[in-house]
Amino acid sequence: MSLIDNDLLSIQEARILLEHAADSAEVLEGLPGTLVDDFLTHLREGLLPKAQEYAEEAFAESDYCSPEDEAGLTKWVVTDLLDDVCSQTPVQRIVPSRNGSAEVCLSKGVVVSLLPDWLAVPTMLSQLFMAVRSKSPIVFSATARIHGTCEKVMGDVLQIAEFCHYPTEAIGFLSIFCPEGEEWVCSQPCVRVVIDSREDASVRSFDAVGRDVYYATLGNNPVFVESTADLALCADEVVLGKSYCYGMLPGAEQSVVVERAVDASFQTELRRRGCHFLSDEEADRLVRTLFMDDGRPYRELIGKSAFDLARRADIVVPETTKVLVVEKPYVSDRSFFSKAKYGPVLSYYVEDSWRTACEKCIELILNSGHGNALAIFSKDPEVVRQFILKKPVGRVLVNVSTGLGCIGCHSDLPKTLTVTGWDCATTSELGVTYGDFVRRRQVGIGGSASAKDLLERASSCDHTPVAIKVHLPEPKTVREGRGEGSDSVGKEPGDWFSGVVEAMKNDSEEE
Repeated sequence: MSLIDNDLLSIQEARILLEHAADSAEVLEGLPGTLVDDFLTHLREGLLPKAQEYAEEAFAESDYCSPEDEAGLTKWVVTDLLDDVCSQTPVQRIVPSRNGSAEVCLSKGVVVSLLPDWLAVPTMLSQLFMAVRSKSPIVFSATARIHGTCEKVMGDVLQIAEFCHYPTEAIGFLSIFCPEGEEWVCSQPCVRVVIDSREDASVRSFDAVGRDVYYATLGNNPVFVESTADLALCADEVVLGKSYCYGMLPGAEQSVVVERAVDASFQTELRRRGCHFLSDEEADRLVRTLFMDDGRPYRELIGKSAFDLARRADIVVPETTKVLVVEKPYVSDRSFFSKAKYGPVLSYYVEDSWRTACEKCIELILNSGHGNALAIFSKDPEVVRQFILKKPVGRVLVNVSTGLGCIGCHSDLPKTLTVTGWDCATTSELGVTYGDFVRRRQVGIGGSASAKDLLERASSCDHTPVAIKVHLPEPKTVREGRGEGSDSVGKEPGDWFSGVVEAMKNDSEEE
């Protein structure tokens, strides 16, 4: 019986993909901007009609999240997020910087992305658009749980790339999944950016020296409801953000801290929108259903509907229930409800004033170690200011949910599906956006008018450097002549040079 070493095969494939990606960097540098824009346009036209199909296949394979919600999220990525990416300053263009001088954006280099098991397709497409726009080679890897769907989507992407004459070597996908292959590809010197979108980053070890590493997490994101808040708006935002994709949106709400003066009214608003408040006994049953003894969630119960979770915990709720709510008096590092919950489950805390609520929010944020986001619903400017200044989070959402606000859907934050925490990024606290795929080079000039005029004329030049690689097949006569004394040996070098020129002409005509 023959044995197949998948770890060795995965490493070998990773090596080949990285070689192609590194070689394609020079080709991408010479691509005209019109070809990049044309490729992105065709990606939109080709992938948008398949959003529902991708979502259904992802659900069938992974059994995570709602296929209807994931299809809607994919459509948002292919439309709104792509528009946002295309509006960014393209690479290789000299533009004025914020301090009055000039700068140019250049690709950081090869990017490696480890995709999550949930929402993998929209996450992959969002990062793909940023990589293409920034002219960055990118290599994706997906676990066995969602591998087949991602591989199919990548096949569609590569077909569109071939049609648009975009170098397919710049878009790689590990067809043989193995942890050893992922660790190897992330540790190579040619890799400049690593995006780890999985929650179990601690189980992977690779050399992070000399590269930007981003660890994406859901985060333990609290919401504070102050006494002056618009309770109806707050309930709409919180329930939608927590129930969308069954609570698996990046930055989704995990807990709600309410000022006591509006507690009863806010609970009424939540119940009207499909929230079910659990008793202490029901909460205990839910904990035993969702979490292992060490606090880790059962993987098979991630991204399930509120009704499904309640049924598994033997809790009777209406089928229309969207979110399960658990009231807790205090925050504890031993309480499972004080941490991130991978589903439509909210912890609910009541405080006497906004000052004690402020302390409660800080406890919740520090309890998980990942300060992704915080939302505050209030009309009091001083309270809003204090929450913006005092909270150890990467982003504060004002009168917007953390789930839909973090990704830039209901807010003016940069659009992304890769949200990092306060302590989980080397160069950014806003998540992975187009700006994290490029490096900025400052351009300084003298103060004379002629120097400024020279820079303006240089900025107006749009002569993209063209990199032409000529591959000349070895003539058959030469191969035969090496062993048989062919008359091709000793020919004038002019014949070889004319062959090079002819090959360059052919490449130019094809372009």
